[in-house]
Amino acid sequence: MIWLRRGLKVLALLVVLGAVAWFAAQRALGPKVAVVLPARREVVQTVVSSGRVLSPAEVSLGSQLGGLVREVRAREGERVTAGQVLVELDDRELSTQVEQARAGVLVASTRVGQLRTVSARVAGESVRQAQANLRAAETTWERQRTLFRSGAIAAAELESAQRSVDVARSQLQSAQIASAGSSAGGGDARVAVAGRVQAEAALRVAEARLAQSRVVAPGAGVIMTRSVEPGDVVTPGRALLVLLRDGDTELSMTPDERNLADLRLGQRAVASAEAFPDRPFPAEVSYIAPTIDALRGTVEVKLRVPTPPPFLRPSMTVSVEVEVARHPNALSLPPDAVRDAATPSPWVMVVGDDGRTARRPVTLGLRGERVVEVASGLGERERVVPSSVGAAVRVGQRVRLRSAEAAR
Repeated sequence: MIWLRRGLKVLALLVVLGAVAWFAAQRALGPKVAVVLPARREVVQTVVSSGRVLSPAEVSLGSQLGGLVREVRAREGERVTAGQVLVELDDRELSTQVEQARAGVLVASTRVGQLRTVSARVAGESVRQAQANLRAAETTWERQRTLFRSGAIAAAELESAQRSVDVARSQLQSAQIASAGSSAGGGDARVAVAGRVQAEAALRVAEARLAQSRVVAPGAGVIMTRSVEPGDVVTPGRALLVLLRDGDTELSMTPDERNLADLRLGQRAVASAEAFPDRPFPAEVSYIAPTIDALRGTVEVKLRVPTPPPFLRPSMTVSVEVEVARHPNALSLPPDAVRDAATPSPWVMVVGDDGRTARRPVTLGLRGERVVEVASGLGERERVVPSSVGAAVRVGQRVRLRSAEAAR
């Protein structure tokens, strides 16, 4: 019985000593840790931000004239085309003014035609008649002068013949002046043409005012609001309709200003609406604001949507992921394998051939969603201890490898 008790005590002592020796050996060999291996793969760096769908141009439509509304041809939510008549005012008085202006153009045109035909012919005949009268008077004067020299007639008769020549010459000059005035370049013709131009201008003014009695769509779009009904009396400039014009669909996002150096015009992006997260659509950076929002530390970025999905609505919330860089064959690690990644001196913990950990400074490249590019400082066969093991492993500590997993 005594020997049995002594045997149990010895056995217990051996168990305790064995456990102590085992723990001491484990401590000397170091803890088991899982490591990751760098892997070459495509790394895509993106900038992710929330944003909204921008409304195309909203146009307030009104009349330049005041008056009674005769008809409203558009409803809220209705799609309209460019040039479509939306609102008509009472235009009876304006239509009468147009008819009067047209009559004025007709009268002025008739006056120009008369000068170019009848008056011109009459003036031409008057010139020819005056020329014939002058020739006859000059012939008579020549005959009277011959008779006077021979003493057959008195001096008074020769003077009378001279006066007839002077009168005929004066009549010819008057006829020529009248003919010149009625010609195409004459004063009467110029006055008549000016009258016609004035009448035509008055017609254009009357037609323009008549056109202003109709409110038309400046472009294709959708009527957002309607604040006028038939029978209303409107004043010039009052907004009657609001048109949401068709145009390029745009998104607006405000990423942190730290991303400004990575953003470029033309970069591709993928966006998704919060209401339809499973239906992403492509977009493209089309505008980067030249200034920064000092209060928020953000920059406004707009993106063009070349093929907008039908479910997009103005002011809808969207999530946008802009691809800013892509390296097809980059050495990469999981983000948790890089320590102090947000500082100027990132580093990784590697396991050397002697089984001890070491600090290895690295230079980072692109930073993707699941992996980080290691531009320099690390070999492809290095074994890296991720930071997820916590503070249990220190630099210079001996460790045992549990498994090695390639970066995914």
